[in-house]
Amino acid sequence: MKKKNLLWGIIIGVIVIISGVFLINYLKNKDLEEVVVDEDPYGIEYYNVPPMDQIFVNGVVTPEESQEFYREESLGVRGDLQVENGQVVKEGTLLYSYTNEVLQKEISQLYNEAARLETDRANTAYKQQLAIDRWYESSEEERGQTLDEITMDFNLYALDSQIQEIYSNIATMEEKVYTEVTAPFEGKVVIPEEKKAEAPLLKLISENFYVSGTINEKDLEKVKVDQVADITVISNGYTTLGKVSFVDTTPTNENSDPYSGASTMSSYPVKLSFNSLERIVNGYHVQATINMEENQVVIPKESIHTEGEIQYVLVNDFGSVVRRVIQTGEETDEGIAVTSGLEAEDEIIVSSQIEVNEGDLLNPEMMEMEMEMDIESVEVLEGE
Repeated sequence: MKKKNLLWGIIIGVIVIISGVFLINYLKNKDLEEVVVDEDPYGIEYYNVPPMDQIFVNGVVTPEESQEFYREESLGVRGDLQVENGQVVKEGTLLYSYTNEVLQKEISQLYNEAARLETDRANTAYKQQLAIDRWYESSEEERGQTLDEITMDFNLYALDSQIQEIYSNIATMEEKVYTEVTAPFEGKVVIPEEKKAEAPLLKLISENFYVSGTINEKDLEKVKVDQVADITVISNGYTTLGKVSFVDTTPTNENSDPYSGASTMSSYPVKLSFNSLERIVNGYHVQATINMEENQVVIPKESIHTEGEIQYVLVNDFGSVVRRVIQTGEETDEGIAVTSGLEAEDEIIVSSQIEVNEGDLLNPEMMEMEMEMDIESVEVLEGE
């Protein structure tokens, strides 16, 4: 009888546990079902930029000048660095120096040799003067030499020539004992963290940047120097203005696939300059847009925001709010003309019932995923 009661107790316990699991899952799903996201919770009014003929340039932010400095054993022993990591230095600033200890020893030996010769010259000059004094004290009959012959015998000119040559060599060698390495241009110092033998001692990177990009052959004849370009940082969507500064007509790659032999389009290097370097960082990947049409886009005045001297609009970029810096032209009854800064089919936010800011997510699915993640995080914390 006791065994039978025990068996029924176990069965009832299992049923209670299973019911509890189902109940927990039901309540969790119910909570998620209550998270309903409207298609447009912000109540946004958009202005869609019409299609335009545009050329896109993919590139990387590159410093105007960059140089690496390596150890040069032939110059001698290197001294301590005279600059710090991240320091901005002017052209001609001392970075570090070398001391050639081998030359120093040779110079020391030459100084000793010069001192010995100067002593010999002093003794020789003294003897010569004694001979000249005796010549003057003796009668003409007793004089066996002329003064010129006496001078030639002691040959002070030869000693003077040797001494002069030694000091000339010393001066030449002293110029090579100390070698100063200075900044060839103004820039920022970058000192690698790892101190490897093959690694550079430091890098000097100018703070002026440009876009190093490429275009394909079908766009080569369309792109001209001084064309205005909208440059967008891919990682954060920030857009600034620039222009084409150089177009190379030498392709960067072959016009066929080396494996299949199929014909491919060649790529040509282009450079674009920035109107402003604000929020531009060395190494950023960017995409530049060049509008080939002269027709200006007129957008609603209320969609334009101002920050200091900068004008910008907020754009729905695949569900995220990004800022596009623009240049504007004349104001008309229809709105304000935009000369650059927009891309074809941009969805410009004109107004919204709820304030939106750069970086906000507008995609309902992405918002729902974030809410689900927040709920799960709360449940984990509550469970702890």
